[in-house]
Amino acid sequence: MGSIGKLWSAAAGFVVAALIVPGAGHADPVTDRQRQLATAWQELEVVIERFNAVRDDLRATDAQLERVNSRTGPLQARVDAAQRDADEVAATLYRSGAVTTTAVLISAPSPESFMDQLATLDHLQRRRTDALRRLKADRAALAREHDELSGLKVRQRTQQQELGQRKATIEAQLRRLGGDRAGRAARAPSGALHDGYVPVFTDDPAGRAVRYAFSQLGKVYRWGADGPDTFDCSGLTMAAWKAAGVVLPHNAARQKKTVTPIRREDLRPGDLVFYYKDVSHVGMYIGDGRVIEAPRAGERISMRLLDYAPIVGYGRPDYAAG
Repeated sequence: MGSIGKLWSAAAGFVVAALIVPGAGHADPVTDRQRQLATAWQELEVVIERFNAVRDDLRATDAQLERVNSRTGPLQARVDAAQRDADEVAATLYRSGAVTTTAVLISAPSPESFMDQLATLDHLQRRRTDALRRLKADRAALAREHDELSGLKVRQRTQQQELGQRKATIEAQLRRLGGDRAGRAARAPSGALHDGYVPVFTDDPAGRAVRYAFSQLGKVYRWGADGPDTFDCSGLTMAAWKAAGVVLPHNAARQKKTVTPIRREDLRPGDLVFYYKDVSHVGMYIGDGRVIEAPRAGERISMRLLDYAPIVGYGRPDYAAG
């Protein structure tokens, strides 16, 4: 066979192979949709965790504003009282015909007594004036703090609105891809364990946290929730450790910064396991290579193997560190 004939033969073979081999020459639409769904779910969890952080920031700002407002009224009352006192001393010093220098000199039993009276009045005036100046400075500082907190609150509310809009956009994308489970019966996530494992509940804060998390199995995930009926991922770990007397923020990344970092080989029940490079998910280690975690919308709090997703760190709440 000539060279041209061999080329035709090879080309024909390639065409036949392309027709026979499934998926050759084009992308698998099912796999592509699954990939898009996974990406959208991950983006949604990132947004939810950021929303939780901003919401916590707003609560802290509101608490600070409340403290500032509670101080403003009493401080203003002190400023007004100090102003009245200063005015009264000034009026006493300069009231016509009452305590002029001449009048004091005439009525004084001696020059030394006269000087003492003037020194006393002058000292009293200076002290009242200094007190008034300090109070006004405190009032001005408090007003600046109030203005700064008010501006911060406006920025935080703007962030919250932007994240809410981003969340709505991603949820719409999930609906288009057919991955929105809202309105459907909640179910356990893929890979959830149903083998009857029960952790050991030790009589310490970690044991109480594990007991709390274990008792939430089967409850439905809801973003931004921290119990008692629904939870998101960081809401579950926060509530579990709160039941043990330990305060954690409602955000996976902030929880990671709050706890004491530990090595994988040092894991013990109650420790937190953080997932994904942006630390957008967290679960609680309960022993035997397992975690309890609140997965995502439409799914239930479940028990899963430790490595069900990429891990970026492990941590132990400080109360239980050691």
